[in-house]
Amino acid sequence: MDFNFSQEHQLFKDTLERLVTREIEPILARYPADEPLPREACERIREMLLPMGIHGARVPTALGGTGLGALGLGIAAQTLPYEAFEPLMCIEAVALRIALAGTDEMKATVLPDLLAGRKFAGSATSEPDVGSDPRGITTRARLEGDRYILNGTKIWVSAGTLADVLLVMASTGRDDKGHNVITPFLVDVAASPVATRRHDLLGIRQSHICEVHLDNVSIPSRNMLAGAAGDAHGVLTSTWLSQRPVQALCNVRLAEKAYEAALAYALQRKQFGKPIASFQLVQDMLAEMRTLVDCSKLLCYRALTLCDAGERPHLESSMAKLYSCQSALRVTNLAVEIHGAFGASKEFPVEKYFRDERVLAFPDGTINIQKLIMGRELTGIRAFS
Repeated sequence: MDFNFSQEHQLFKDTLERLVTREIEPILARYPADEPLPREACERIREMLLPMGIHGARVPTALGGTGLGALGLGIAAQTLPYEAFEPLMCIEAVALRIALAGTDEMKATVLPDLLAGRKFAGSATSEPDVGSDPRGITTRARLEGDRYILNGTKIWVSAGTLADVLLVMASTGRDDKGHNVITPFLVDVAASPVATRRHDLLGIRQSHICEVHLDNVSIPSRNMLAGAAGDAHGVLTSTWLSQRPVQALCNVRLAEKAYEAALAYALQRKQFGKPIASFQLVQDMLAEMRTLVDCSKLLCYRALTLCDAGERPHLESSMAKLYSCQSALRVTNLAVEIHGAFGASKEFPVEKYFRDERVLAFPDGTINIQKLIMGRELTGIRAFS
């Protein structure tokens, strides 16, 4: 077993870290922390990171992918601030789904625009009453002549207020068993406008997570992903397997930053004439934090390595997401504790890490849904259908 990155992956990480310090963090700091980054800032970051290959990490190289792989995408998730990574992650996820199930026309037209960094993208799956059960989608796609008419509301659409292209999951009717027939559709926002409303969140407030309202949105029938007609769940699952540990590494980044800030503060802050880092209770918290961070990394990178090897690691993927989110919630909370009352002050970064983590524990499956997936894998019994 080799717990070290390859030379290429380490170089990739080192390059990203330099870009974050020299370029990306100054861009983020230039704009209000409580408002979504302006589009021009997101475009600058996208252009800056385009040579790193994040846009096409999991897309087959035969279709223009970069060969970075799931592990490389995870390294980017752990290294980049979420506000910078979110738009790239969404472009990559939509590009991958087009590569898996899109028509030849989509692969010849839309996919190159995404991989070249000419367009932003977003996936619209969740609804007000549909989260962990995508088969319960109520958004409808009605065929009229050579066009589909979409009606419904989507929530928690990452990069939704940026997206030039939306991948929308919609029902086209019922099968012979009475089940929803769920199909993905591409919506070109310029040609078929949609209404968006930003989610006013506790954390990651520079992100572009939003609601999308589809009110008789008309799209060409060719915009249906024919390779996934009636089986959107299969396409989602095939990408979620690696997406969950990638998303988990966004949580790991917050935990690691919180740990580093708490360690620095404990060494500097004095009480009773000595640094609080000399107190046993503080050392206990720091030891726990570091252990949780390192274990989370190992679980995530194991799952991603299995994905890159062509396996379908349902258990390991959900385990990485479950443990990393639980750990990051614990670590960011302990970082606030170590800072004492200053942990609640915006003069120190840990309050932001705490708020951001509380939001980032939800995407790509909640903590509890990961437990149910793991239970299914361990017992062979489904707790939900």
